[in-house]
Amino acid sequence: MKHTASGFTLVEILFAAMASALILVAVYGIFQRAVKTRDHAMARMRLALQRERAANIIRNDLRSTYLSGGVLAETLEGGAQSQKSRFPGYLRFTTTTGRDHLDEAYGDVQQVEYYIAETGTSTSATAAAAAAASNPGNASDANSTGTLTRALTRDLLAPMQQAALEEQILTGVQTFEIAFFDGNDWQETWQVTDTEPTLPQAVRVRIQQAAPSDQISTPTPLEILVPLTTEPLTSSTSSTTGTTP
Repeated sequence: MKHTASGFTLVEILFAAMASALILVAVYGIFQRAVKTRDHAMARMRLALQRERAANIIRNDLRSTYLSGGVLAETLEGGAQSQKSRFPGYLRFTTTTGRDHLDEAYGDVQQVEYYIAETGTSTSATAAAAAAASNPGNASDANSTGTLTRALTRDLLAPMQQAALEEQILTGVQTFEIAFFDGNDWQETWQVTDTEPTLPQAVRVRIQQAAPSDQISTPTPLEILVPLTTEPLTSSTSSTTGTTP
């Protein structure tokens, strides 16, 4: 009896190979979409955490505003004109959020400044400059944002002004708006002085960020509204803190 050999024909092998290739392409596409979805979710989560941290820092500083007069605690000013960079928006005040470390002891009263700073000369700045050079269309977007900076001055009684300790709390910031409620309307600027010790009833901060990437939409403005419960400056308070009446 004659037996014939059984096996796959060349056409069947080609069809099987094509089917396997199509399955692998489909699996790779699904995996790639899953990775992109994960990356976008992680980017949105990082952005949300950064915004929450920045809002908590600003809110805590404003809630702890301390204005008793004298040299130690007499500062509250803000407005659209910045004293630190070309970006608008500036806020400076004294607060009781200072925390001492083992190698320093300044007390809890400190001066805090908020403003949008230029991007530094770090590795990220170099990378941004290289990206702008390779894609000139995005250069204007990179130049229109900065980093919201919190500058701390701990020793308020030092005979000479010391350099403030800067902390970057939020990146990609386009606008930093401050408003002060006088009891009837919101004012764009405010300054507490010896001759004008009136305090606002509340301070409002609005921060607008740019979209961190093309895949993430522009975040909604971050708004912080804090009533000021600190006592206003008085002549008796000023005299007890060392200010000449």
